[in-house]
Amino acid sequence: MGQNADIRRRGSSSSDAVQMLPHGVASYARIYPDGYVSAWHDHPRHQLVYAVAGLMMAEAGGTTWAVPAGAGLIVPAGMLHEIRMAGEVQLQSLYIDPAEPGAEMMAECRAVAISALLARLIAALCAMNNPWPLPPRAHHLSRLILIELGTAEKSTLALPYPADARLRRVCDALMDSPGSVQTIDHWAALAGMSRRSFTRRFQQQTGLSFGGWRNRLRCQIALRAAARGERMEQVAQRLGYASRQSLQTMMRRLV
Repeated sequence: MGQNADIRRRGSSSSDAVQMLPHGVASYARIYPDGYVSAWHDHPRHQLVYAVAGLMMAEAGGTTWAVPAGAGLIVPAGMLHEIRMAGEVQLQSLYIDPAEPGAEMMAECRAVAISALLARLIAALCAMNNPWPLPPRAHHLSRLILIELGTAEKSTLALPYPADARLRRVCDALMDSPGSVQTIDHWAALAGMSRRSFTRRFQQQTGLSFGGWRNRLRCQIALRAAARGERMEQVAQRLGYASRQSLQTMMRRLV
């Protein structure tokens, strides 16, 4: 009992200590400054990283994720990931024991939309600050959270990175120059492929068309810039759009 209480006290300031708790679902909340980087690491538990406010840019499982306010990232136990904060980020995390009933749906890395109900459930559990012994209310909140997470819609802001080195060369070039207006024939030639082979291979490896992938990249960059207070007119120009309105129209289709 005394040891659990000591872990719980330390857990209020350490996410590592929180994961040592006996809780099936443990919570952790913190505010991070702009530019903070949680360098490559993994956890023994599944994790839901929920952005209450601000924007997180994460890499996990060969995919780059933009996680704006109102979205969360599910990271399976043992998966290496890195998270960067764009703007001040208010974060709430849940660490879920893989043996917990219902935790099997956490085995896939994905970004999800956090509904108003789910947001309130997470906030309520975090506010309880991991009590032990576990009271009935905390138990029921944990059960409801896992049920709601299982039905949460996937985010449209994932940016899968292709395994094919030829396609990665194109993606790297586009990341270096996201506002490029080069045609798809140019990018196919850079990959050393025919247009047809390039488009088919790109779709197979990323699940997105090349144009769709480029739009997601630009949307991620624009979200990051907005979180840091940059003028959207300048961002639109940098990304190859004629106006702020045309950039925002593309973003509304995705977000």
